Amino acid sequence: MANVPVVSPQAVIFDVGGVLVGSPFLAALQWAKDWDLPQAALEKLFGEYSRSVQPGEQPPMWHEVECGRVSLAEFVEHMGLILGPELPKDHKARGLTASDFDPFAEAEPIPIMIELAEEIRDSGIRTAILTNNVKEWRKWRDRIPIEHFDPVIDSCEVGVRKPDPAIYSLICNRIGVAPSSCLFLDDYPGNVEAALAAGLDALQVTEDFATAAIKVRERL
Repeated sequence: MANVPVVSPQAVIFDVGGVLVGSPFLAALQWAKDWDLPQAALEKLFGEYSRSVQPGEQPPMWHEVECGRVSLAEFVEHMGLILGPELPKDHKARGLTASDFDPFAEAEPIPIMIELAEEIRDSGIRTAILTNNVKEWRKWRDRIPIEHFDPVIDSCEVGVRKPDPAIYSLICNRIGVAPSSCLFLDDYPGNVEAALAAGLDALQVTEDFATAAIKVRERL
């Protein structure tokens, strides 16, 4: 991991789920509970969420969904094949469709973090969004003041996802600010570590959002 000196940032880059709106990981766990899905089967589908894919290696299917190369409907069909042997014949999840799978459907904005972003922007520091997301999951864009973030880099639109170093280079280039002058906020440790390795300053955001906001202000 690169040692990055802490400097006052010229741009603050926000993840979406778990930072600006409720955590998609927690929402996905609740979704699985609501559908009575076995934990072991879900681990087969999402267990490689943060795996770095080597050149020439076939990416996990979920990576391809978040890169916009596989539709959510195709993934849900694949999910049915994985879950099938684990489920009773009359299990309700056998009728699962893509429209039933959206952890952001009920996501609520996190007021402390929204206010922090607006405060940063009003102070003259750039604010941006860098998110791994699915093209069919766009409801989060209506739940935050997305016009206050520029640019917005969504993995499903650019064909690359965190923690690939290329997506950190892309966001910095789009902002026009050197990585060392960018502060990145994410709830997933692997994405934070990858940002640090790419030369950005980075902080992990936990459910203690008040403390996260304090740490960000200490950087400003």
